[in-house]
Amino acid sequence: MRSNHSASRVVWTLTLCTSLALLGDSTLYAVLPSYHPAVGIGVVQVGWLLSMNRLVRPPLNMLSGWLSQRLGPRTPYIVGLSIGALSTIGYSLCRGFWPLLAMRALWGVAWALLAVSAYGLMLDVTVESTRGRLAGIYTSISYFGGALGAMGGGFLVDALGFSPAMFILGALSIGASLLALTLPRTQHLPARHVAPGVSLAWRPRLQAWAHALRRLDARLWLVLALSFAHRFLFAGVFYSTFGLYLQQTLGESLHVGAAVIGVASFTGTVLFLRNVVSVLVGPGLGYLSDVLGERSRVLLLGEVLGVAALACLALADSLWISAAGVLLAAMAYGIVPPMLVSWMGDLTRTGARGTIVGGYQTMGDLGSGVGPLVAYALAAAWGLSAVYGLGAALCALTVPLILLVRSRAAGRAPLAVADHGAHGA
Repeated sequence: MRSNHSASRVVWTLTLCTSLALLGDSTLYAVLPSYHPAVGIGVVQVGWLLSMNRLVRPPLNMLSGWLSQRLGPRTPYIVGLSIGALSTIGYSLCRGFWPLLAMRALWGVAWALLAVSAYGLMLDVTVESTRGRLAGIYTSISYFGGALGAMGGGFLVDALGFSPAMFILGALSIGASLLALTLPRTQHLPARHVAPGVSLAWRPRLQAWAHALRRLDARLWLVLALSFAHRFLFAGVFYSTFGLYLQQTLGESLHVGAAVIGVASFTGTVLFLRNVVSVLVGPGLGYLSDVLGERSRVLLLGEVLGVAALACLALADSLWISAAGVLLAAMAYGIVPPMLVSWMGDLTRTGARGTIVGGYQTMGDLGSGVGPLVAYALAAAWGLSAVYGLGAALCALTVPLILLVRSRAAGRAPLAVADHGAHGA
């Protein structure tokens, strides 16, 4: 049986490594809109550069999950960190649209490898009694570290220039790759032996996949669906439209006493504070799910808070109601992803969860990618209040869905097995 101390050390190492890996990507989101002339690109090309990494990820997530299942998650994670460091250093060396686009695609490959394998490794080294708290630590703090790094990266670019700043951030990412070498190896499925001259025909393999999908636990289907829904509504709709929402609500600036704060600065500050709230909420509610021994109860709380958040934004006629909506959204964001990851870990076996984790990440990427497109199309026709109201209604549908799946699964034994002996030195 692995010790809590050992699992905590692994999760904190993963958290630090992932935070360092995110520095370059997060900084680009902060500085490219204003620094694009310095790297030889136009304003329209900024959107493509910031989207390319997401466009390449969905087909790679499943491959990353398969690699984690065959090799163990440690190796793909270290490779992903190394590729990410290479892409960040590449930002400092490249000029012009096409070279930078190639570096962004390379970062997409890196993130597909390290995000999926990090979840797999975190789930492998935890047990049900600690998984909620440790998943809350990893999920909330690693992304908070990236957001904090974006602020520092922005100051670094202002002080030193784009290329030197990116080189420094790339060096920090190399440090993350070296730190990841201390992570343990965990169980994985051995590669199937195939006799010489015998090929694995594609038709039987597809039939086997279809059979496995038909037998997949309904709770895992629910986790995948909720991953899409949550990322669609919050990483997609809310995150991408919040600046526009504040501009329409407050105008171009906000007067606080004698000070005048630009809406862009205020948006960045509010979204940063949202990350702070998520960090405060995630580990605590994860621990509560460990104590209760039931992820779905805390997950229901997160979904209800999400409904309330979007409803506040839809009905807001004052700054205070808007602030309440942001606070509730931050709490939902701190609860739902850790609960989904923890529940997925409870329902899958050590060494055999790679493809499910890859599917989870793919559904989330699709949701966050489609969300902004749908939100802006509907906002142009109906307005943002209607978009948030529709989002609240869709989020509300997740509550009876969770209750239905939970009632049908009542009394069924969890699928997770063999928590002991899962990792070596």
